[in-house]
Amino acid sequence: MKVYVAVDMEGIAGIITPEQLRVGEPFYQEGRKLLTEEVNAVVDGLLEAGAEHIIVRDIHATGFNFLIDQLHPGAMYYMGSSPIQERFPGIDSSFDAALLIGYHGMAGTERATRDHTFSSATIASMELNGKPIGEIGVDALLLGGYGVPVVLVSGDDKTCIEAKQELGQVTVYETKKSWGRHGALMKPPRQVRQELKEAIQQALSDMSNYKPYAKPGPFEMKVTYMSTDLADRRYCDGVHSERVDGRTVIYRADDFLTLFCLVFS
Repeated sequence: MKVYVAVDMEGIAGIITPEQLRVGEPFYQEGRKLLTEEVNAVVDGLLEAGAEHIIVRDIHATGFNFLIDQLHPGAMYYMGSSPIQERFPGIDSSFDAALLIGYHGMAGTERATRDHTFSSATIASMELNGKPIGEIGVDALLLGGYGVPVVLVSGDDKTCIEAKQELGQVTVYETKKSWGRHGALMKPPRQVRQELKEAIQQALSDMSNYKPYAKPGPFEMKVTYMSTDLADRRYCDGVHSERVDGRTVIYRADDFLTLFCLVFS
């Protein structure tokens, strides 16, 4: 069994403050330790469930957050940046499943821990074909383009609700109960690591339950930026991209990967 794991940081057990998430902040090293230990538990759980080939992608910010010398030897790890069209380096149709670990709610989610969509500094909201969408939906569609189903999503309770609403048939695991952007009722990280391994076993016990996530094209992504100058920087040709007001640009494409590249190029 081949499994691809995308790992963000906001939904990791024990993480709640900006200071745990950013390079140079006082608690960033603590955040890295919590992240790495949870990743190791995920790899352990996957191996116990029968995975033979595992790629783990550090998808948070710079993509260089894992403590390299402490990573589980049972997987390969992609760290650092990648070309925009390769958000998941190494993925192909031979993978059986994907996991989204430590994810967070989309921008504007009420009482969600560290809610945002790709960038809390630049993007206020995103809508795909008229429906709000966050990183869970976007990443599931990109993975689905390779025929790979998302079988498990972990993060706070709002993340789990979003995953169920967006993906339907998916196993979710709640790492914390969010009380707001900077507060949550925390489970002890040691408990989370054990329970997450059990959730992985459950998710992979019957793969017939899952289908690659897909939506029919053509696609239209409406992006509302945090300020007008951010929209000013976007090239709009009136066809594939169109400025509709001071902070909003609509992007159009027939396939989802092309749309993603238009939005983030």
